[in-house]
Amino acid sequence: MRIMLIGRWGKTHALAKALAASRDVELYSLMDKKNTGIASLSAHYELGNIKDLSVIQKFVEKHRIDMLFVVPEMSLARGITDYFNEKGIPAVGPSEFCTKLEGDKGFVRNLMKENHIDHYPDFHVFSDKKEAVEFIRNYSRPFAVKPSGITEGDGVKVMGIQLINKQEAMDYVEQIFDRSIGGMASVIIEEKIEGEEYTIQLFCDGKTVVPMPVVRDYKLLEEGESGLNTPGMGSVSYPNHLLPSLSKNNFDESVVIMERILDVLKEKYGEKYNGFLSGQFMLTEQGIRVVEINVRPGDSEILNIIPILQTDFMDICRAMANEKLDEIKISFAEKSTVCIYAVPEGFPTPSGKVQIHIDRKRFEKPGIHLFQSCFEAGESLYEPSPRLFAVTGTGDSLEEAREKCLEGLSGIRGKNIFYRKDIGTRDLAERYMKKYDLPGV
Repeated sequence: MRIMLIGRWGKTHALAKALAASRDVELYSLMDKKNTGIASLSAHYELGNIKDLSVIQKFVEKHRIDMLFVVPEMSLARGITDYFNEKGIPAVGPSEFCTKLEGDKGFVRNLMKENHIDHYPDFHVFSDKKEAVEFIRNYSRPFAVKPSGITEGDGVKVMGIQLINKQEAMDYVEQIFDRSIGGMASVIIEEKIEGEEYTIQLFCDGKTVVPMPVVRDYKLLEEGESGLNTPGMGSVSYPNHLLPSLSKNNFDESVVIMERILDVLKEKYGEKYNGFLSGQFMLTEQGIRVVEINVRPGDSEILNIIPILQTDFMDICRAMANEKLDEIKISFAEKSTVCIYAVPEGFPTPSGKVQIHIDRKRFEKPGIHLFQSCFEAGESLYEPSPRLFAVTGTGDSLEEAREKCLEGLSGIRGKNIFYRKDIGTRDLAERYMKKYDLPGV
């Protein structure tokens, strides 16, 4: 079966590995920059505009593609899956309308409010810059500022973390409108919430959802979870597929919240949701709160999931495309995972090309997995995306998984490369539980 994979980053490389390992897949890839990890797994790849329907259509016709898997939210928002599903070529990924769950944060907040899905913080949406600035001037609670549109994981700024005072917050609002950050002339001011943050990802086919193990990601740049906000520095999961501070009831409640959102899409808007759905939550003293919803796999969270997925990934894709998830059993190994991203000096600010040498033999060892997020720029020369490579270690315990992850990272050599060494340590997990008075490990 000829599968076309659209995307270029680390999450796409992880999915390419899963597809390439399937029994009956011939992989064809379209990227706008060359990710050599994806290219090496593909029977054929091309470089082109991954948001241009005409480019994708020509690729499909030229290579007689049987099914598409569209990963980037920017491509999904162009209606790529709508077009090919209407043409009778199955395409995994949500419709253009459904991408509003990520592409318009005000839409999903209002959807939850109007349909009594009461798991959101106090929020206010503004399409007028002056009104937003004036609101901040008079708002008395700690808050977060979010561009309403897609910012690929690094647009949110929180008072006391990325924003020192109200003036910085007002300046950031000005930037959002003046620079069209997120692609929309809109901003959300939300009450700041605190607690244990976690991610639950779903496989969806329009009628059935199958949850994946819980992942805890770390977005702040510096060790101890401090510093600048980033698209992600790494993430962890546990053998029981929960977190030490997250009960099975918490997990089930979080899944129900996402199911209720999808039910509204179906019942009110006539839209069935197909593909990956990623929910970022926070367990607070007031209960579970939705931080945001994403319409694609998490990066790095999916890098924790693919190494422990025991079901043939192509079978899952086929089931998602044909509303048959209820006919297959999806299972995951009872292993811990630790994923850590190597990033260039100066990250998350874009930087120049980086010389890197990789000891590939390290990644032939069981339980050590390499995922590429950067692009070829010459021999051993890579252009960050802005991240470079991620390594996921798997093991019977978090400690074993972290050891394997660090062993892999030690095989990525180059000047001015940085990664957090505290991800996966017991100290980091306990610090969060103590800070928010959560149950112990």
